Amino acid sequence: MGTAKTALLIAAALGAISPRARADSCTGISSSGGRFAACFDLGNRLSVTAGTGGFGGSILLRHDIRFDDEPDLIWKMEHTIAEATHAGFTDRFAGMLYRGRYLRHSRDGHIVLPLGDPPKKVFLPFDVGALVEIGSLRWRPDSAVTLGVMKAAALFDFSRSRDFRRRFALGPVVSWDVEIDRTQRAITDHAVSPFSSLLADLHIESVDGLAVADLRAEAGLVWHTTKGWVPHARAEASVERIIIAVHDRPVALFADVRYESVTRETIAGLGIRIVLLDRVDPRVSLDPPRSAQR
Repeated sequence: MGTAKTALLIAAALGAISPRARADSCTGISSSGGRFAACFDLGNRLSVTAGTGGFGGSILLRHDIRFDDEPDLIWKMEHTIAEATHAGFTDRFAGMLYRGRYLRHSRDGHIVLPLGDPPKKVFLPFDVGALVEIGSLRWRPDSAVTLGVMKAAALFDFSRSRDFRRRFALGPVVSWDVEIDRTQRAITDHAVSPFSSLLADLHIESVDGLAVADLRAEAGLVWHTTKGWVPHARAEASVERIIIAVHDRPVALFADVRYESVTRETIAGLGIRIVLLDRVDPRVSLDPPRSAQR
């Protein structure tokens, strides 16, 4: 009985101090006693960028959906709204109206198939989900405008992470792009990928949110109304590191590189990202403890 009581006391003590320990690791204290954020939420922010390719900005939102009747099931939802890059310094622009990424994660990896009574459970070594992009726009100097009407991909995430910090997803892509002549203002070509391309999507971010790296590659066959079936490949990679925070608003340096086989271009850039508005990481405690207020 004494051993059991001791174990209960230790468990209670650990439960009492663990949240504070996690909060303390994400909350810095200055020499004057002020408290500041040491961890950041990279998925919920309004930011602007300036770099070698020009100016840009984006709105990022992410959240999860949980279910009372299935506590082991979670939907991870990520949204990018009004993203713009490489605009301002040259006659070049890249932007997108909306990108959504939705991943279903269950602790044991099961999905339910409504076949028979009772329905069948199937256990998978990956999470399943989807990627949706609407309204992308790209143009280069002395070239046509490429309007991405829509893109969708089925995603199979082999990282099986319950949070947003890791992702290694593969999936087939369906897309529809149109080329618009800038002088005649007329559509000159349609490009369609009917699940004939494969997407690879890698994302890694640090536990404290100070660093993040992304790699995305797409390759396959695209059917053009003017040229028929054409192989294509596109890849982009980026790294970002927060170097300072001003009034708990992070400022980060980033580097990126893009390649596209259609234009045979490889473009690299460096820049700075300034966060204008973000959500305070829930592990951060900016309010001093009550004992210090007395």
